[in-house]
Amino acid sequence: MYAGRDSQLRGRDRLRGLREDNRQTGEEMGAERQRFDRLKGDAARPQVFSSFNLFPTPPMLAEQVIEIANIHSGLSVLEPSAGMGALAIAAREAGGAVECVEIDLPMANYLIDQGFAVECCDFLALPVGQVDRVVMNPPFKMGTDIKHIRHALEWLKPGGRLVSICANGPKQREQLQPIATRWIELPPGSFKSEGTNVATAIVIFDR
Repeated sequence: MYAGRDSQLRGRDRLRGLREDNRQTGEEMGAERQRFDRLKGDAARPQVFSSFNLFPTPPMLAEQVIEIANIHSGLSVLEPSAGMGALAIAAREAGGAVECVEIDLPMANYLIDQGFAVECCDFLALPVGQVDRVVMNPPFKMGTDIKHIRHALEWLKPGGRLVSICANGPKQREQLQPIATRWIELPPGSFKSEGTNVATAIVIFDR
């Protein structure tokens, strides 16, 4: 009889313990409800884009470009063919007032959602403006990066600087290196994380 009574008491203690655990868990879940509601929304879903010749700038390389461009508060900054805006984001974090150009509508809308001013068009067809800095990772296919960089140079104010990633190929070295302030060859595999092993460089122009 005493053994049975002890068993009942232990069972009641366990039940009270489980109820207390459930109560605490419920309070914790309630406190996190807003975060869970955000996570289940469309805005929290990973953004995946598929676009011709899209190779986003890896974060560490984006930081290197922005550091070389010497971007700080008060400077106007342009990222042409911005894609997912890796350079634009880094430039904004450095204090620049950033504008983007992107031909792909879904990516342009994505950049707008991130708070950027965006022109959705072909950068090569866009009339020239004037900015303090241009940071860019243009498409490389068939020397397109050369055309984009030459067009972007026309946007620089006197005293401005353009810093671009480009293919490290014979055409690029022949046409861009002689007019550049500096040419920095990037290590092999700098874009391996983005699915390409193309040889790349950072090219810098000062006006």
